[in-house]
Amino acid sequence: MSNIPLLDDRLSLAASFVRDGSVVADIGTDHAYIPIYLLLTNKSKSAIAADINEGPLERARINAARYGIKEGITFCLADGLSTLPLSDAGVTDIVICGMGGELIASIIDASDYVKDPAVRLILQPMSQHAKLRKYLSECGFDIVDGGLCSAQDKLYQCIVATYTGKPYSLSQAELELGRENINAAPTPLFSEMLERLIKKTQRAIEGRRLGGLDSGELWLLLSQLNEIKKDKMI
Repeated sequence: MSNIPLLDDRLSLAASFVRDGSVVADIGTDHAYIPIYLLLTNKSKSAIAADINEGPLERARINAARYGIKEGITFCLADGLSTLPLSDAGVTDIVICGMGGELIASIIDASDYVKDPAVRLILQPMSQHAKLRKYLSECGFDIVDGGLCSAQDKLYQCIVATYTGKPYSLSQAELELGRENINAAPTPLFSEMLERLIKKTQRAIEGRRLGGLDSGELWLLLSQLNEIKKDKMI
């Protein structure tokens, strides 16, 4: 076994946005591969590994022991952020992966600690990206970075945000794709994500047409997506 866990592309993308010298909290830690990796590569000074279930948390403890980490990780049985010792630990970076965007938004919303502008949120929703971005923008969290990866034929988006207290608006295309991804140089993954969303939107419009339902918002989204495709020359 390697002395450092090998992260898959999804977890590696999330870990890449954790800042050097950070104290990280990994919410829904499961096997605790992210905090173990961050400590062994000296990217983080210490970590909190939290999960809502005891089973994953026990696996996390076993993995930490297997990789020789006896200190540096605090294991917490917790639902979200509100009961964690974030302030006492001096947490600077919070990672939340493997959940739907709506659940991630509810976890953030229940915590006052995240409203410190020095705290970085690294979020990787499994679904409902638009709902998460809508929450972040309306509640004053600036999306400062992000990225894409592919694993098992599924595209994953990572969203990096910090609190400013200043709400702002995003178009429907920006909610779905991410302004940070739209403004970046085009990549094959972005092109694939855009094409998938165009086809999904076209199918939804056709479905609503057959059902005699209004699809005005979907037509607006499709128009925005096609404009992005044209601008990016995809």
